[in-house]
Amino acid sequence: MNWRRLLRFRHFYNCIVCAFRDSFLLRNKVSVRTNTLLLVKVEAIGDYIFFRNFLQEVRLSNRFKNHQITLVGNEIWKDLALHLDAGWVDEFIWINKKRLATDQLYRKEILGSIHSKGFETAFQANFSREFLWGDSIVRASAAPNRIGSKGDSANDIGLLKAISDTWFTQLITENSKPIFEFNRNKVFFEKVLNAKLDIQKPQIILPPRVAQNYIVLFPGAGEKIKQWSTQNFGAWIIEYRKSYDLPIYICGAKSDFQLGLEIIEATNGIAGVFNECGKTDLPALVQFIANSKCLITNDSSAFHIAAATDTACICLLSGRHYGRFAPYPENTCKNLVTLYPMGFYALLENKENAIQTTKYGSPYSINDITVEDVLAAYNKLVK
Repeated sequence: MNWRRLLRFRHFYNCIVCAFRDSFLLRNKVSVRTNTLLLVKVEAIGDYIFFRNFLQEVRLSNRFKNHQITLVGNEIWKDLALHLDAGWVDEFIWINKKRLATDQLYRKEILGSIHSKGFETAFQANFSREFLWGDSIVRASAAPNRIGSKGDSANDIGLLKAISDTWFTQLITENSKPIFEFNRNKVFFEKVLNAKLDIQKPQIILPPRVAQNYIVLFPGAGEKIKQWSTQNFGAWIIEYRKSYDLPIYICGAKSDFQLGLEIIEATNGIAGVFNECGKTDLPALVQFIANSKCLITNDSSAFHIAAATDTACICLLSGRHYGRFAPYPENTCKNLVTLYPMGFYALLENKENAIQTTKYGSPYSINDITVEDVLAAYNKLVK
């Protein structure tokens, strides 16, 4: 058995064991509280950016305007949600996603608390659902109305999805053709709310922007294959300094601090480069990106923050999931540039083929994007 099969087997085994143990929670009958709604969104920061604008639509909708709304969210974006969206939610339940999968006492406590609240309706909008997290939370709610997306099994094993499909009382069928994820969320909420929604892209409303002359580099990403190398970032700074003297701030999470050190080391001591990774909370980081002259980032939450705040941005991508998370549809974002490896552009001569080819991966490496490509994109963008 190779290591990929072993990992899949371990994941499948863990899911089945957790589902069996979770079933004991459902033996405890609770009274359903009318006009209560549970929303589930436990993925990463970028996924939350694609989701959060619909909280207002739910709160103001005819269907749920008189409901008490509870959101189960990922603790990594807790500060931002409390800062931006506390007005649309009555109660938050924060989870540590890793512990929910590995710590049985923690899982029992979280799911037991959700079960005991007696929600009338529960739903999650994910097209690619996850058995161990979002699906299990909706199941634990035992709400009479449990709504999800029919979706696909891109994030899980097909058999597990077939099992968790039975945990929902209604599955929304959407276009299975890969479309931009924000638009897919929009279709889901329009069907659940039975209303047309007039929103075209993620939006984060901030205090009036105080534009400043600095640029932000965001070298982190959820996966190594999504990261342009620190050597490339360092080489880009060296070339950039030949024409520009703006301060450069390297930003990200605490876990990205080492990436910042490596980039600075690769610049051979060029002045005006600062490692700010992990030094601000998420709301302050959003404002800092919004105030910048330009953001240069991998395919990460920073890319979607820039789109939501109308910040000039260059995003570097390998091409995986083309059309689903990037690029943004035409005429929705200004000053938003996506760069791919040179060979990838041949795929784009047939976009349908590009979408299918990159559904689970890309034949190209993000490090095939050259320093010259990024500098040329920057020159064009700032001019």
